[in-house]
Parts: sequence; structure tokens; C-alpha cells
Amino acid sequence: MKALGYIGLILVLASFVFLHLTLKKIVKNEQQIVLLKDELFKLVGAIGAASLFSLLAMLGLILGKGWTLTGGQYAMSLIGSFFFGLGLSTMYATFGLNFYKPTLEKITLKFVRLFMYISIPVIIIFLALASEGIAAHLVYPLANRISLTDGFVDPFNHTARFAVTFYGILIVSGAIIVYFVADHFFFKKFKRHGILDTTFYIAFPAGLVGARLWYCYVLEFDRYANDFLAVLQVWDGGLAIMGGAILGIIVGVTFLMVRRKYINIRWAMDVIVPAILIAQAIGRWGNFFNIEVHGNQVLASAWSFLPSILTNNLAYSSTSGHAAAGYIYLPLFLIESVTNILGYFVITYGVGKGLRKWISLGDLSMGYLIWYGATRAIMEPLRDGNFEYGESWISSFLLIGVGVIGIIVFHVYDYIRKKKNLEPRNYETV
Repeated sequence: MKALGYIGLILVLASFVFLHLTLKKIVKNEQQIVLLKDELFKLVGAIGAASLFSLLAMLGLILGKGWTLTGGQYAMSLIGSFFFGLGLSTMYATFGLNFYKPTLEKITLKFVRLFMYISIPVIIIFLALASEGIAAHLVYPLANRISLTDGFVDPFNHTARFAVTFYGILIVSGAIIVYFVADHFFFKKFKRHGILDTTFYIAFPAGLVGARLWYCYVLEFDRYANDFLAVLQVWDGGLAIMGGAILGIIVGVTFLMVRRKYINIRWAMDVIVPAILIAQAIGRWGNFFNIEVHGNQVLASAWSFLPSILTNNLAYSSTSGHAAAGYIYLPLFLIESVTNILGYFVITYGVGKGLRKWISLGDLSMGYLIWYGATRAIMEPLRDGNFEYGESWISSFLLIGVGVIGIIVFHVYDYIRKKKNLEPRNYETV
């Protein structure tokens, strides 16, 4: 029965490949403004196939593992997997059409965006439902990496070699999503994609370097101060999101200023920098799989609204072991992840759209520093003692201070330009 699961997974991937090729053909025809019937049929067919094969993969997993599920568990796992596949494939299709086929007629784009937005909660809700059906049969703590020699490996296995961590996969995924979000805004302004390609290839590796250096020389200085070779041993783990964000921003902004002089750097910062919150929100789930960076023990009943797969895994800590019966570790990763997503929409749309008449270019990028600094300042005291890093809270307040000063500088600069009767630098003129 294991073969059924593998077949289902292969067919899911094949459905997405077909969906991608269909989208690529549609996007390639720049003059096309209406979806043809055969194209629509192929898109719907690929989405339907991905949904059915997702169900098949889940069924294969259950039968292959020999799990004995109740009727309700079967219903949750199979229905959840079907609609998860439906939501994910719909998101992929509508995302591609919305971002890369803006020439479609308005009524078509309206429905494309509607389905794209609807697919997001569908993915989340039915992934949770599918996991609830099999949560009682999984082994905890959950695997946090895939080893070429040992397969799926949990956080307490320190002997597995040649492993790819989920944390790394999530960081890369978050960075790619930020790229596409920023690329969309650049396309709306400059009418072409790919302007940020080289910037991404430079800023992302710089961000990884910054994340490693911040972890080694800011959070764990005593451990790495006299052992530079240990700094290079990245396979042993140790990245700090804050350091990655700072160096990535510095390198990316510098590159744009030097090589893309036709772009207003303050406008570019307002587009790119707040979107980093999305990457950080996704990256935080790496802490979930690593069972790290959590708070103290709290009553599990207070968090019973979470899916069982989360609460079951939150009973473990990479440093403190198993929580007491009836308790879990406070899921700071989840709180910060949700806060970061909320922060992106507050900054980009709440401030960026709602206060457009009163803000200056660059304010949104400084808003990122303020929001993230405030988030970390609140979260740091809640951490379990094993994950406290000395005076790291100071860096949170430094971020807030830099953000506030940056906003003041931008507004004073614009005020001086106005007094000199120079063209204002705002969202209407840039």
C-alpha cells in the first residue's frame, strides 16, 4: 500500500507540472485578453487532478502506515487533503494569472483575484483538518530535517548526516515569496518583470551570511569568539533572522542605488522591506519543527483551539525535554508568525494606503524596523530561559529608534525640498 502513496504524490507533482506549462503558454501570448475554453478546461482539469491525487496520496499514507482510523478521522484526513490540494493548486493558478497576465480583461482578473484570496484560508483550514485526522498516529516530536542516509530525522537525533532542514527550506521559501510580491509591485510601476532578479541573487545570500554572523557574534559571542572555523560549520545550525534581515536590506539597497539608478530607492525600500515580514513569518515555523525558541510551560487546555499536531509537538523542547503532563511550551513562533503577517498588511495597506497623503517615501520601510523591533521587544521576555540571549532586547529597541529617526529624517528632507520649491518626493510624483 505504500506504493499508492508514492503514486499519489507523483501524480500530484505531475498535475502541478501540467498546470505550470499551461500557465506558461497563456502568459507567453502577450496579446491575449480572454481565457480560451480549452485553456480554461486544462486549468480546471489540472486543479481537479491535483485535488484528487492529494486525496490519493493521503489514503496511500494511511494504508501504507497501517494506521487504524475512526470514521471521523478518515473523513477529516481525506476531505482535508482533497480541499488542501484544491486550494494549493487554485492559488498557484490564480497567482500566476494575476501576477504575470495582467492584460486579461478586468472581469476575468476580478474573479482570478477573488479565487486567489479565497484559496489562502482554504489552504490553511483544510491543511489543519487533514492533519487533525492523522495527528494521533504521528510520532512526536515531528521530524525537522531530511537526511540522505537516515530519511526523516527528529530534533533529538544528532547523528544523522547530509540532512536538509525544514528551517532552511522555509527560509528559502519565504525569500522566494518576498521576491514575487516585490516583483509584482515593480511590474505595476515599470511594466516588466525581472528587475529585482540580480538584487535577489545578491541580497539573499548576504542575508544568510548576516543571519549566521549575528547568531555567532551577537547572540553566542562567547562560544564563537575564538573559533572561526566553528562559524563556518553551518550544518550544526545557528541562524538569527534579525541579522539576516539587516545585512540583506543593506546589501540589497546598496545594489539598487549603484546599479538601478532609475529607481527611487525610497520607493523601492517601501515595497521590499515590509515584505520581509512575510519571509520572517514563514521562517518562524522552522522553530516549530526544531522545537526551539518557545516560552515557558503553559496549560495545554488554554491552547486547545490549535490543531492537535501543533499541541502534540509543542509538548517537546530541544533543551528542556518533555513538558509536564497537561502542559505545552508557549508557542512564541506562532504568535510572532501571525504578528509578522499582520504587520505586513498594517504597514503596506493600513499605513501605505490609508495614510498615503501624510506619509513620505521611506516611511513604510522604517515602519518595518519599528514593527519588528516592537514585536521582538515584547516577545523576548516571554522566552524560555534556555533561549534568552543576554541583552538581545537592546537590539530590539535600537531597531525602533532607527525606524523613528529614519521617519523624521525623511519628513525633514521632504520639508526642506518643499521650502526650496523643489519637486516633492512622494507617492504621487515618484
